[in-house]
Amino acid sequence: MHLSRFCVLLLLCVTGSWPAPSALAQDRQASTPSLLPEPPNQAFPSTFKPTFQWNYICSRENAAAGCSLACLPNAAISSVVAAQIWLGSNDLGNGPMPAVYYYFIYFNGRERLVGTGFAQSNRNLSCQVVGMRVSYSGAPK
Repeated sequence: MHLSRFCVLLLLCVTGSWPAPSALAQDRQASTPSLLPEPPNQAFPSTFKPTFQWNYICSRENAAAGCSLACLPNAAISSVVAAQIWLGSNDLGNGPMPAVYYYFIYFNGRERLVGTGFAQSNRNLSCQVVGMRVSYSGAPK
């Protein structure tokens, strides 16, 4: 009899002090960066003089489903949501050198992240975009 009262009391204490379900996980506001930077907030240095620009958007609802960007010799970036690529020349003091700068937003499985990169060469400059559509192509904005 004494043991059953103890069990009931213990059960009431445990359930009464159990945290509310909403307190277990805090609401996080999803960070949604603007898709592409607008002037004057460009993703390239002041020594770079762009001559052409491309903007790309992943047309798939699930950004992790095959949209990618690769500007050689750099590695390919998968799960790209949006990308901006500029072709131009970079003046490093030894004269202008052809270069490509790119800005991209990608999905890592939990959140959207931002990255930038560049490639420059006197020989070959190329970028490969897979699964994305062009939203702008022309003179730099």
